[in-house]
Amino acid sequence: MIPQRALRSAWFVRHRWQRGAALALVLTAAAAPAAAAVADPAPPPAPPLAPDPALADGGDQVVVTARKTSEKLQDVPVAITAISGADLARNDHVRLEDLNQLVPSANVVVTNGHQTSISIRGVGNNPGSDGLENSAGVFLDGVYLGRPGMAATDLIDIKQIEVLRGPQGTLFGKNTTAGLVNITTELPSFTTEFKGQASYGNFNYQQYQASLSGPVSDTLAVRVTGYRTTRDGIVDNITTGRKTSDLGRAGARVQFLWKPTSNLSVRLIGEYGSEQQSSGAVSIIPTWGITPNLIKAKLAATGGTIAVDPRGRTTAVDGPTDTGTRQGAGSAQIDWELGGGFKLTSITAFRYWQYDSNSDTEGSSADVMYGGYHIQDRQWTEELRLALPRIGRVDAVVGFYYFNQYVETNQHLNYGKDAAAWLSGIPNALLPVYAQYSPALAGLLAYNRTRWNTYADPLTHSIAAFGQANWHVTPMWNITAGIRQTHETKREQVYRPTPVSSVTGLPVAALAGQAAGPIRAEISNSAPSFLISSDYHPTPGLMLYALVSRGQKAGGLNTTLPPSGLGADALKVEPEVATNYEAGIKSDLFAHRVQLNLSLFRTDIRNYQANVLQEVNGQVVQLLTNAGAARTQGVEAEATLQPVTGLSLHGYAAYNDATYRSYRNGPCPIGVAAPTCDLSGKPIAGAPKWTLGANGSYEHDIGGRLIGYASAEYSWRSHFYGSLDDSPMTLTGGYGLLNLRLGIRSKDRLWDLSVWGRNVTNAAYATNYFNYGSVLPGTYVAFFGDPATYGATLRFNF
Repeated sequence: MIPQRALRSAWFVRHRWQRGAALALVLTAAAAPAAAAVADPAPPPAPPLAPDPALADGGDQVVVTARKTSEKLQDVPVAITAISGADLARNDHVRLEDLNQLVPSANVVVTNGHQTSISIRGVGNNPGSDGLENSAGVFLDGVYLGRPGMAATDLIDIKQIEVLRGPQGTLFGKNTTAGLVNITTELPSFTTEFKGQASYGNFNYQQYQASLSGPVSDTLAVRVTGYRTTRDGIVDNITTGRKTSDLGRAGARVQFLWKPTSNLSVRLIGEYGSEQQSSGAVSIIPTWGITPNLIKAKLAATGGTIAVDPRGRTTAVDGPTDTGTRQGAGSAQIDWELGGGFKLTSITAFRYWQYDSNSDTEGSSADVMYGGYHIQDRQWTEELRLALPRIGRVDAVVGFYYFNQYVETNQHLNYGKDAAAWLSGIPNALLPVYAQYSPALAGLLAYNRTRWNTYADPLTHSIAAFGQANWHVTPMWNITAGIRQTHETKREQVYRPTPVSSVTGLPVAALAGQAAGPIRAEISNSAPSFLISSDYHPTPGLMLYALVSRGQKAGGLNTTLPPSGLGADALKVEPEVATNYEAGIKSDLFAHRVQLNLSLFRTDIRNYQANVLQEVNGQVVQLLTNAGAARTQGVEAEATLQPVTGLSLHGYAAYNDATYRSYRNGPCPIGVAAPTCDLSGKPIAGAPKWTLGANGSYEHDIGGRLIGYASAEYSWRSHFYGSLDDSPMTLTGGYGLLNLRLGIRSKDRLWDLSVWGRNVTNAAYATNYFNYGSVLPGTYVAFFGDPATYGATLRFNF
């Protein structure tokens, strides 16, 4: 018999696919007659695109789409950092977390595809939330990604990345209370081009990339991109004698660009990616209470050992440490110039994302517990946008947006043969004897060699209408106003069947009382986002601006069972609302050789959403909570300099005071014997007060049609708390990362050879902390960034 859950899933996929296909057919049918009516006979091939000097020189000609239209970077009254594909490629920035070295007030944490978070100005540290989106939205070629882990792939063949700071709720809308990362890939070209590269480094690091583009006909161009990245383990396992924390990524993207007329273009994108890594090895750090009597008793009862390593390079786990993702996506973008200055854009997209993990949980060599997730995420999006021509002194854009997401989660936990001994502190040899006289121990003994599964299936519907207008009051003064109205609903059911034997697969009668659910929960809300800004240009190279904006992040649903005695309401998380006040200066001086930007901001956040790791019904789970009110305020400065030919410099400094204004029922740090703690007035976790960075490159003609070049990057962040409870045991930061590169290339750029080093000072730094007090009493565990890596890269272009 086919399980009812499988039937429901199959029906959902078919039903949504039919709706998505129908929507695409409607859009195509609408565009086709008009396209035919204005079709030009045999249009000539599109001319080759000349290199954009802004991408190489960083001048005011850098074009961004922060307001859904192409504008010069220095003309956009928003705190924004634009990173060209050339800049990314120059230093082999292919990971999302590399933005930490290039963008002020940003903190990207990628522990694995599931534990991925992006925070901007201290807001957004909530990884691994299956019933909640990130506070900083991620967009890829105009498509919103329902979880930031969808972008935790190799970033190759990228045209540009824009990081917008502060709420962007009007035009982008979907969950951008902190800001957003807007990634655009290279378009197919009507001239034939091929580029590739190969890299090799220590830890057997290997990376291969290739991209081929060219015309299929006078009106159709194609682009094919592929990559593969592998690396051996960097963490020593003292139990198995093998390395862990290895990495393997691979993917491909195929694009078609059809331009049947001068005013109509259709871009089709299909992509697939996968990642496998053993990043689940727990690193135990020497925090307070690391060897209390409770841990000693557990180790003695099981004969296990633990590895304590402040640098995170050693583990003692005996179980699996595997995580992996698979994803596929397709999108269709239609841009149609209707005449009279009207332009219609439609972006229809589907994305499938799957995550699997199986990791040793307690971090010892004993066979106690291991578990993870099986998650399937499907999302459908449609954006229909109309740009209006300038009428008098006003131009505008209006649009409609729809988002549908269906997630199926299975959180599984396997108890090994040492589980009861670990949980009780009584040796395995004595447990059966004591269990004869203790019902509690008898029940605990039943945990051994069992599997527990918790299922949830959150479904999200979101629909929005938006509009934004620019009033050009004078040639030097502009006023912008926008609003977006969003209505969103989420519903799910959470349940756990009777745990089963991991040996026979049959239900364990002694654990029948642990079955729970189904518990059904639903939330619904409708709220506006808005923007009001004004910018003034006293001279052509200077802009002053001020704005007030509000963004809202939808409410969420916990995908685990609520604590004992609580019902469906305990699963619900209220929407997060951020109101931002900002003023800034942007300047372009000395014939585009100097750009200086400065912004001052204050963001007030209501119902700040956060993750808490705690024990619920015998399982360690992540719970979503509302951390009350929060506030971030500070100043950011960026500078781009070109003092002499061949030398390009960029630097930034940001000060951010991010605190909980009201968080009376917060989690307590280890060592505090209280159910809740008042964290009001304390710093927001994961938010350093200072982030500083500088990078530069220099190239010089060395003769023989050769160019030599060198580049360096340095970023530094001050101390911050790594856990939500602001435990001093997780105080991290105060470290800097240095990257270096030295290379030589041909003047015609047909080839390029370089040697490089990343984190060349071998700084040990934690990227993520978890309170493991319920598993390892008195202990936090940490996940660390990569050690020093070095290697060589060969690039070639034809």
